[in-house]
Amino acid sequence: MSRAPSPSVLCVDDDHDIAEIVEAILVDEGYAVSCLYNLDDDALMRAVGRLEPDCILLDSGGPREYGGSWEAAAALGRRVRPIPMVMFTAHTTDIGEAVEGTSERATAAHFAAIVPKPFDLDELIAAVASAIGHSTPFERGKQADIRRTKALVAALGQRGATEIKTSSMREWATFRDKDQMLCQLYWWQQRGVYQLGMYGDDGRMEMVGQFVNRDAAIEVALPG
Repeated sequence: MSRAPSPSVLCVDDDHDIAEIVEAILVDEGYAVSCLYNLDDDALMRAVGRLEPDCILLDSGGPREYGGSWEAAAALGRRVRPIPMVMFTAHTTDIGEAVEGTSERATAAHFAAIVPKPFDLDELIAAVASAIGHSTPFERGKQADIRRTKALVAALGQRGATEIKTSSMREWATFRDKDQMLCQLYWWQQRGVYQLGMYGDDGRMEMVGQFVNRDAAIEVALPG
């Protein structure tokens, strides 16, 4: 009988030493841990799409305050599969705001737990366990890809795509846009991005872009 995969944690922290000790602690607890040292929003969203972790420890996005990490936490909570977020910072003012939970951005971020730095080992382990307890496991495999493709087809149809064709293996679709241009959209799991391409009259493809959000890719292909 196959064993269920270990719950996964993504530690987002530009302090390599803190990330390394967090990884050691959580691996010893039985978690699969990945570390991201780049706090750029795009790098974060790509890592999340690629890894689909069960919990994220999110460091501050600014040297003197939590900064853009407030918005990043809120965005990750709005995903089709939301991921429980743990505020992981030394900024005491922001910690107080998150604990109080009454500001607009604190409400939007909706942290599953808060771990101040310097962190306490027991508190870290308890916070991660609590956050993962609120996580919805990511479905992998062919049947899960088929379900995601059906959702993609529905979203394309709602925006006016026609002649939609899909794969039985991966999240992929070809379709006609409103100008009857042939488009292709593919979820590149290993990069955590949707690739959007459009074909010209000569049959050559132009790569339009890579998107961490499905609806953003569809908006470019089917504006309005």
